[in-house]
Amino acid sequence: MQARRDNRYAPLFTMGLRRSAWLLLSLSTCLVHAQEDSTVVYRPAIKPTFGLGTGMFAFYGDVGRNSTGYSPLVARMGYELRASVPVTPWLEAGMYALHGRLGVNERSLDRNLNFDSRVTIGGFQFRYNFNQFLSPTRSVEPYITLGFESVEFLTKTDLLDAQGRAYNYWSDGSIRDISEYAPNAADAVVIQRDYTYETDVRELNADGFGKYPERTWALPIGIGARMDLPGGFDFRVGTTMHYTLSDLVDGVTDQSLADRRGDGRNDRFLYTSFSVGYAIPLERKPRKVRSTPLPIEELDVIALNEDEDGDGVPDHMDNCPNTPPGVKVDSRGCPLDGDKDGVPDYLDDEPDTAPGAAVDARGRTISDDAHLKAWLAWKDSANVLTDMATVASMEPPRRASSAPAKRIYAVKVGSQVEGISEEQIQKILSIPDVRTVVRGDTTFYVVGSYDNIPEALKREMELWGIGISGSVLAQDGGRLIDITEEVEAERRKMILSTNPEDMTAATTIRVQLGAFRRPLAENIFKNVPDLVTIKGDDGLTRYYTGSFTDVNLAAAHKVKMLVNGFDGAFLVAFRGGKRVSMREAGAGLTGTEDLRTVPSGSINKEMIRFRVQVGTYAGNVPIETMGTFIEVGDVEAVPGRDAVRYFHGRYTSRAAAELARGELRNLGLDDAFVVGDVNGTIISAEEAQRLLSEP
Repeated sequence: MQARRDNRYAPLFTMGLRRSAWLLLSLSTCLVHAQEDSTVVYRPAIKPTFGLGTGMFAFYGDVGRNSTGYSPLVARMGYELRASVPVTPWLEAGMYALHGRLGVNERSLDRNLNFDSRVTIGGFQFRYNFNQFLSPTRSVEPYITLGFESVEFLTKTDLLDAQGRAYNYWSDGSIRDISEYAPNAADAVVIQRDYTYETDVRELNADGFGKYPERTWALPIGIGARMDLPGGFDFRVGTTMHYTLSDLVDGVTDQSLADRRGDGRNDRFLYTSFSVGYAIPLERKPRKVRSTPLPIEELDVIALNEDEDGDGVPDHMDNCPNTPPGVKVDSRGCPLDGDKDGVPDYLDDEPDTAPGAAVDARGRTISDDAHLKAWLAWKDSANVLTDMATVASMEPPRRASSAPAKRIYAVKVGSQVEGISEEQIQKILSIPDVRTVVRGDTTFYVVGSYDNIPEALKREMELWGIGISGSVLAQDGGRLIDITEEVEAERRKMILSTNPEDMTAATTIRVQLGAFRRPLAENIFKNVPDLVTIKGDDGLTRYYTGSFTDVNLAAAHKVKMLVNGFDGAFLVAFRGGKRVSMREAGAGLTGTEDLRTVPSGSINKEMIRFRVQVGTYAGNVPIETMGTFIEVGDVEAVPGRDAVRYFHGRYTSRAAAELARGELRNLGLDDAFVVGDVNGTIISAEEAQRLLSEP
C-alpha cells in the first residue's frame, strides 16, 4: 500500500515533463524557421542546452521556526535536470525537474518535532541575463529567474527507534522509552534517535487534518551566475527560493494542536546548487577516419586471432583478460577454481574449501570469531573488542532487580487545580510533614507515611482536632489510590479517643524560597529537600522547604538556600493552621513584622547561564563525535543516572548561546540546542530567560 502511495503522482509528473518538452521543441523549431526577410527575428545558433546539477535544500516553515540562527547550510541533498533554449539575446526559456529531500530536526526542552519529506518538482522558468547592461566580452553572466512549478511531497517523521520504542523527551534533555510523568517513570532507560523517518505524517493525523493533498503549486524566484566553458559546456551556480501555496509540507500549521501550533505563513524552501550544461551544436564536423597501411581484410584476421595474455583464448572471447602467464584457464579464459570459492586455484591457499564457506582473499575459511571481530570493528570503531574470550563472555546489561514498592497510607488534606485561598495555604503549611504530589494538572497535599490504615486514621483525627479535614488514601509508588471502603471498614472497628492530642501549641517554621507569577521548572528544585508547592488564588506560586520547630535550625537552612542561589529566602512560621510572627515562634527580632506581606524572593541572576547541549550518550561517544568535541573545546561531561550529557560554553545571554549553537551545527552536531543553567541545574532556555526578566 505504501509503495503504491509513494508513486501515485508519477503519471501526472511524467505527463507534465512530456508537455514541457513538446513546448520547448516547438519554440526551437519556430526560431529556426523564422522568415528570412524579417528584421526582428533573433536567429542565434539554436543550441538546446541540457544540464545536470546538485545542491542543497533548506526548509523554512513551522517546524524549526523557533530555532534562532537556523543556517541554510544545515540542509538536505537535491538533484536537478534542466533543458533550455535561448529566445532572445537576453531571455532564455527552460524546463527543469528537481528531486531531493526536505527536513528539519527541532530540538529543545519545550518542543521536539522533526520531519523528512521526499519532494519531486517539475516546472518551467525564464532566465534574464542583463544582456543590455553588460559587456559583450564578459566571461561571467549574472541572471535572475522566475517560473512556475508543481511540487509533490511525501512527509514522514521519526517517532520510534529501531526497536519500535517511542521517543519521550524529558525535561533534563534526555530521550527515554517511558514518559517522564508515567507511574513507572523510574524504570525508563535512555534511548537514542535513529534518524529513520518511519511514520507517515498524513496517516498519523495528529492534528485531525485528514487526507490532505500532498501536492501544491509553487513560485520559484532565483538569482545566479553563468560561465562559459570550452567545448560547448557552461557552469551555473545559483540559489532559488520556492514559495509554495501550501502550509502542509511539514504537516504543521496554525491550526495544529497544543505545542505543535505553527504560524499562518505558507511553507517555503531554498535550493542552492551548481550545475554543468552542454549545448548541442546544429552542425557536426565530419569525423576524421584514421588511415592505416594495412588492408581491411588483414586487420580483420589480426583482430580475430589476437590473444594478448597468451592463454589460448582469443581476446574477443576472453572474459578474463590479462591472465598471468602459465595459469590454466577454462573455455572463457578465466583461471580455474576447483572448490568454487571465488578464489582462483593459483591464488588459493586452501584449494579444498567446504562448499558455501566464507573465505578471505587467499581462499582461507573465515572463522565465526573472525566474522564477529570484523563486524564489531565495522559497527563501532571507537569500541573494538579484540579479545575474543572477552567477546564470548559478554552479556546484555541487566537492570538490578528490586523488590516491589511497599504500599503506604497517608492523609490527603487538600488538592488544587487553580489557586487556593491564603487561609487554606496557612492551614496546610502549619502541618510539619505535609508534602506535595503532582499528577497532571492537579497538586495533592498529603500528610504522613504509615504502614497501616489505623495509624493513618489516628492522624486524620488529630488533624480534625486543629480544624484541618482530611481523608485517608493509599500511595503505591507514584500512584494515589482511593480506598474509601477499606478505610470505613477500619473506622468501624477502631475505638478512638474523642479527645485527640492537643497540637495547637506546635509551631512549624519553614523557609519560603519565593513567590512567582509563573511556576518554575521542577529541575530548579531538584536539590531542595521537603519541597512544598502551593498556588494561591492571588495567582502567585509559592515554594517552601523544610519543616522545623527550632528557629536556629530553620535559619541555618535558610542560609543554605541563599548560598544555592535563592535570593530573598524568607522564614515563615505557622501554628494551629495560621501564620504567626517569627517572634512568637521564638526568634529574636527587632521591630514589627507585618504578617500580611508576601515575601517575593527570587533566583540569583548571577548564577543563571546559557549553555549548548551537544549530546547525550548512554555508552561511549562515537569517535568522530568525540573528535568534534575536542575540536570545539570547552565541552563538559555531566554524568546522570542513566546517561552522560555534554555541554559547551557558559553564556550570559541567550543570543550568544544561539550563535554558538549555529556554529556547532555547521560542524555536524545537528542535535545541539540551547538550555539554561541555574547553579549547575539544567532548565529550558525559555525558563532561564524568564528568570532573568523577573524584577
